[in-house]
Amino acid sequence: MVDTLAIGANTFAQDRTPWLPRAGGLPGCRRVEAMHVVTVRHRAGSELARDALAVHGLEWPEATGDVGKAQPEDTMRVVRLQPEELVVVGAHSPAIDGLLAALSPGRAADAVAIDVSDGAAVVELEGPSLDPWLAHLVDALAIPRHPGRATRARMADIAVMLVRVDEERLWLVADRSLASYVANWLTFAHQGAFESRPSRP
Repeated sequence: MVDTLAIGANTFAQDRTPWLPRAGGLPGCRRVEAMHVVTVRHRAGSELARDALAVHGLEWPEATGDVGKAQPEDTMRVVRLQPEELVVVGAHSPAIDGLLAALSPGRAADAVAIDVSDGAAVVELEGPSLDPWLAHLVDALAIPRHPGRATRARMADIAVMLVRVDEERLWLVADRSLASYVANWLTFAHQGAFESRPSRP
């Protein structure tokens, strides 16, 4: 018998093509290599941080768990993880470069932006029935069920960030060194959620 978990982990870690394609009415996922992850730490009420995002077309999320978009291109999300921390996730763009320059260490008195892309892996889950799949991975209360929401969660014994992009699309951000481990869990949970459910042609 073919070891699908091993294939999933190897493909996920080494290949840029979808390793668990969306098919038969079931969701799938892929690792998105080109994504950037930038953390922004700021003091409460920082106008410098707010202005740096605004000038580059990035929405400022007010409450923890809120997600702002990028304007005019809808290629990024700004996640409010806690009162004094934002995380920008998205494709590389002039907005990313501009934000990093504006809030480079030592430039702003009460805010700093750090590119942590080299240490992060971004996985895009896409398709119907994402929530039943996620329920096999994280606590049900940690699933962001509506677009524009994000959470921190524990997937098995590792920390992940979940960003609901739209109803049928979600980004999972984890430590890059754990990519193969994440792949195994995603594949295992997919089997647990859907293996007994007949797929649609």
